[in-house]
Amino acid sequence: MFELNEVLVPVDFSIASRETFARALAMVDGESPAVILLHVIDPVLVEAISSVTGEPAAAVAGRLRARAEDEMAAMADSAVSVEIVRMVTEGTPFYEIARHADELAVDAVVIAKTGQRDAREGLFFGSTAEKVVPACGEPVSVLSHDACSPWSDRARFANGSSNRCVRGRG
Repeated sequence: MFELNEVLVPVDFSIASRETFARALAMVDGESPAVILLHVIDPVLVEAISSVTGEPAAAVAGRLRARAEDEMAAMADSAVSVEIVRMVTEGTPFYEIARHADELAVDAVVIAKTGQRDAREGLFFGSTAEKVVPACGEPVSVLSHDACSPWSDRARFANGSSNRCVRGRG
């Protein structure tokens, strides 16, 4: 089995991404384990909020960035003996996740997949996790929300196979 020393965990601050962060903390190992938290501010969302509220897009993006930094700081406080790197960027989420994974040369990306969508929606949009898998040059573990729940012991990986979730270090 290979060692995961540094993993990238995209977060949107949902319950699923928080649980995925907790799983990633348990997955990393080595001399200097690190988890890189990445939040991507989608400009489409920024423009939508701006058009509804009348607030300038730059102000909306700044507010979203400040919130993301606060949320990630709170998440990082829960980590013990693992370095946490926090990053906030703007762009298309799946592209920015794949780009950062490649540029940082992480050992893996650990991402949450949440919810059940209408089949028609999947034809046109798809989830961020589904788009990251083919776009990323590094291994990608996609954890379904149910897989990360305390009552489940299964995780689903990008190739469709299942494996036991890591429950702790050691």
